[in-house]
Amino acid sequence: MKVFLVVACLALAVSAEFEYESIIMKDYHEEFGIAQAARIKAAEDALDFDGSRIAGGTASGLGAHPHLGGLVVTLTDNRQSVCGSSLLTNYRLVTAAHCWQHGNSRGRHFTVVLGSVRLFHGGHRVNTNNVQMHASYNQNTLANDIAIIAIPRVGYTNHIRNINLASGNNQFAGSWANVAGFGRTGDGAQHGISNNQILAHLDVQVITNNVCAQTFRGIPASVLCVGTSNGRSPCPGDSGGPLTVGSGTGRQLIGIVSFGHVDGCQRNFPAAFQRVTSFNAWIRQLLLLLPMLGIIINIPYSAHRCRNAHSLAKMKLLLVVASLALAVSAEYGPLMKDYHEEFGVPQAARIKAFEAGLDFDGSRIAGGSASALGAHPHMGGLIVTLTDNRQSVCGSSLLTNYRLLTAAHCWQHGTSRGRQLTVVLASVRLFHGGHRVNTNNVQMHASYNQNTLANDIAIIAISRVGYTNHIRNIGLASGNNQFVGAWANVAGFGRTGDAAQHAITNNQILAELNLQVIGNDACRRVYGNSILASTICTATPGGRGPCPGDSGGPLTVGSGTGRQLIGVVSFVHRDGCTRSHPAGYARVTSFHSWISQRI
Repeated sequence: MKVFLVVACLALAVSAEFEYESIIMKDYHEEFGIAQAARIKAAEDALDFDGSRIAGGTASGLGAHPHLGGLVVTLTDNRQSVCGSSLLTNYRLVTAAHCWQHGNSRGRHFTVVLGSVRLFHGGHRVNTNNVQMHASYNQNTLANDIAIIAIPRVGYTNHIRNINLASGNNQFAGSWANVAGFGRTGDGAQHGISNNQILAHLDVQVITNNVCAQTFRGIPASVLCVGTSNGRSPCPGDSGGPLTVGSGTGRQLIGIVSFGHVDGCQRNFPAAFQRVTSFNAWIRQLLLLLPMLGIIINIPYSAHRCRNAHSLAKMKLLLVVASLALAVSAEYGPLMKDYHEEFGVPQAARIKAFEAGLDFDGSRIAGGSASALGAHPHMGGLIVTLTDNRQSVCGSSLLTNYRLLTAAHCWQHGTSRGRQLTVVLASVRLFHGGHRVNTNNVQMHASYNQNTLANDIAIIAISRVGYTNHIRNIGLASGNNQFVGAWANVAGFGRTGDAAQHAITNNQILAELNLQVIGNDACRRVYGNSILASTICTATPGGRGPCPGDSGGPLTVGSGTGRQLIGVVSFVHRDGCTRSHPAGYARVTSFHSWISQRI
């Protein structure tokens, strides 16, 4: 990239008299932000999934199934398998027992993936080995194929929400139910993971157990079956996932993916689920009593840089699963003996290979390097909805789990006024994925001057968010350190340069750039006496520099827990971002007291 920075541009020759107000941009949103937001959104939307291309299924938007928890299953031999689960409370999920133990395969830990349309990238990710299987689970027959997963408490968002358990005696026969998951579009090789293989969903009709028994003789009352006509059916890959009825707050979990027919998912055989009403009392007891005895494993998520990170999927649904091997007239069984060995491990490898194939190649960013998810956990993208309902774009930095810092001109500049900010945390895309919070609680510095951009700083208040590997606050720089000569890092979404060929592209993901801090005297040789003590500047040699688009974003020094915020993106030169002119930021140490009083 050249990082997607910003904004209020200055113009003049080194020797010219500096007329600051006459040459600075007057309306960031009007001149840069709105157009930039439109370009980013168009680029991301261009990657999105067209549901008409799913064989028998429909694309699922992020947040359409907020109860769905993808499971990356790390086995005891360190291979990875794949399953699904459903969030019942903000610290418990339900899945299939065979996801944890089946045949010779044993789980070592689950990575629970919430709020994402991808399995190996994005979302809120929690590692745990606290799993309690049903005491009567039989891995040979898959009787009582159910288990509870315990995780640390997660915060609810638009994309993370629990689902209610079905109760009572309703058999749901004849009801239309919905199943969602990651996966294949059918049985053959041509239906493997494809370029838009993301979360999708399928509507299926519940059938009676008498009808199901015509295929799976001896089916127990604790199993619920769905019909799969016209080749519309779950396919192998997402054992443990949800079967639901209803919508919104009235949605109920009625089944847990357990098995399908060995002949394949396009042969119109029924698919089978564990019936939730049969296990309602057992589940509720564990929701109340299950102690957090297992070790919650803090394994860093080594995400690559996904290029198509939140487009949606082609599929017939990655559901099932532990397949039944029997003809229509056979007895119930025999079953597949090792889900992970036969389905899960190869499926996980296919999904991971596909997602890795979409990763962002940093060598294609002019002057910058790609940023992996979690490399900048303090970074908050901002979608700025203006009072006229157009959208603009900025950046911010997470200071606490309920306060962020940005540029004041992101909220008010020229004739543009913000109506709402959508704060985007833990995502390498701006309009898709991550943890997203809406707010209009913004406090600008009382001495902010939108004409000169003096005191160009503001605090954003949001509802409390939970820290994860991908969401973490950053410390404020303090003291008298001017950081002159220090190498600092700036990150953002955006353009690779000034010309049209450097506009937002299909791989325009979060990226970063290292720049050297220069003294204010050196900066004044370009910008004159308008460079204040409260401004910090970086050099941009060799055409490596910030580009318009991410006002309010972070300039940092250090790494890990020692990383510090030293600047807030404020302006670049009006001649462009590849002309090697310095870039200007609000100096955090100058505003340390003001910020600290508000967080």
